[in-house]
Amino acid sequence: MQRFIKSVGAVILLSSFSSLADPVSELENLVNQWLQIEQQTSELETHWLEKKTSMQQTLILLDAEQTQLKQLNQNRQKNTSELAEKRTALIKKQSQLETDENALNSQLIQLSQQLRSLQVQLPPPLLASWQSIGDLDNESLDANEKLQIALKMLGQLADFQNRISIHEMAISNSEGKEIWVKQLYLGAAQAWFVSNDLSYAGIGFPSELGWQWQFDTEIDGEQIAHGIAVQEKKQAAHWLTLPVFSYAAKELTP
Repeated sequence: MQRFIKSVGAVILLSSFSSLADPVSELENLVNQWLQIEQQTSELETHWLEKKTSMQQTLILLDAEQTQLKQLNQNRQKNTSELAEKRTALIKKQSQLETDENALNSQLIQLSQQLRSLQVQLPPPLLASWQSIGDLDNESLDANEKLQIALKMLGQLADFQNRISIHEMAISNSEGKEIWVKQLYLGAAQAWFVSNDLSYAGIGFPSELGWQWQFDTEIDGEQIAHGIAVQEKKQAAHWLTLPVFSYAAKELTP
């Protein structure tokens, strides 16, 4: 496994020198965007937990103060100025709670928008996982439920990005024919595929138009099949030669 990862790393390093600058920059921007979102999410989650505890404590205090105010009214105490001050403080606390809730909702809306903008570029298996978690546009969900969905999505993205994975699905070639292939994903930004009989092979990568699958007869299907077999622990690892970002740059160039 380590030899396979080293081999892919070596190929990525070599191919990066021959690739065009723009797609590499786009990929770096995409990774940086994911990292920024993860950082924002961590801050949002921390902020939410702090505010949730604070709001719960405040509500308990508010209930106690309201009970006290009712008792004061019932006893017709003369000190109406104190009662007025307590009412004023209660209104201020309620106003602060509403402000905090609005701030949380605003941050959650921003995070949801960023996640939606990433969806189109996700690999199909990861996109399907996100869709099964929930819908951030569902207006029936409260802020806490939407936050939990967002956190799960980011957790799956981080897990997919940090490992090599194998998936199977049917993809259409240029003639519209459905081909069943196995796919080897290197994180969420690079993939290769090959059919069972090795007659079809190609590469997958994210673009502005969404995730792209590209068939190519020049790609060695045996290399991809071996990489998949190594990942599935069916064969011993050895050096592999696979196209990486330079290929994606070539395909996206007008």
